[in-house]
Amino acid sequence: MQGVVMEIKEDRCVVLKKDGTFAEIPNRNYTVGQTVTLSRSAVRRSLSLAACLAVVCLAGAGYHLYFTPASYIYLDINPSIRLDLNCFERVIDVVPLNEDAETLLADSTIGKGKVSDCMSAIVSACREQNYLNEDNTDVEVSVRTDNARLETVVEDTSSAIQQENLEVSVYQMDESENESAIEHHISAKRLRAVRAYIEQFGGTLEENLQQLQGLSSDEIYQKIREARRTASAQEQTTPHKPTPKTGNTVPSASAPTTEKQETPNTQTTGETLCADRNTRAEPERHAECRIRADGKTGADPQTGVRPSAFRQTAGRHPRLYRAVRRHAGAKRETAAGRILV
Repeated sequence: MQGVVMEIKEDRCVVLKKDGTFAEIPNRNYTVGQTVTLSRSAVRRSLSLAACLAVVCLAGAGYHLYFTPASYIYLDINPSIRLDLNCFERVIDVVPLNEDAETLLADSTIGKGKVSDCMSAIVSACREQNYLNEDNTDVEVSVRTDNARLETVVEDTSSAIQQENLEVSVYQMDESENESAIEHHISAKRLRAVRAYIEQFGGTLEENLQQLQGLSSDEIYQKIREARRTASAQEQTTPHKPTPKTGNTVPSASAPTTEKQETPNTQTTGETLCADRNTRAEPERHAECRIRADGKTGADPQTGVRPSAFRQTAGRHPRLYRAVRRHAGAKRETAAGRILV
């Protein structure tokens, strides 16, 4: 196989072969760019070198993948522990999240490896050190993963733990919750408790973490329940203001009352459309009295009003009647319309 000399290093030189790989051969007074013929031994040495480099690269990438956390499992029993898992579903780190967890891990041998073995070992150690007893049987498992198979493994392991007369609850965590828990070095259960406390009393996560430092998660939930009971009791004991009734009310003697007069229906043909037709009020109040005419029953040809209507108007409001007659020659609507005086 032939190759081109690319670099010369004293008694050795690097050759680029036709297949795109490099080989290092003895320098026999070669010059850069010279084409040389490689022996079989040189080809074998180049292949061995390339294979070693590939193994090193793969080993480095595999090492990085193996020790990079891809999923997280939180076990809250008090102690609270976080398990970091790689993409191969293997536990690569067991992280204590409170003092009880530090004591538990220091006094027991909880190894890394399979998820189910690690979870079972933690529960067994909590039983041995009396963290799990007749008064405390709660185990909360919170999972942050995108691996569906890992979720199934956690659910199966939690079901097996529940068979040991324990109450196991499994929660799913989103990315933001997991990042907050890792940033503040707290468990998933405590994060949920502090967030519930914030909803009840307000404040920021950092402020309340500092304020609630000496309380357990169960004690935080107890303070929330007490506050809610107090608020509910205050609502029940606070008298409600009576709502004012709408309807017939008796007016006071000092307050003057105004009676609203109803306007009668004035749509009857041939009658005066006056708001106060049955009273003998001053005719000036009826300057806008309207008279309907249909032109079919002997209506006056000049005014378009029937004589009966004129007689009513003349009897009750003579001045108004004279005004109608006086303006008889004015421009008016057709006989079927209304005449405004």
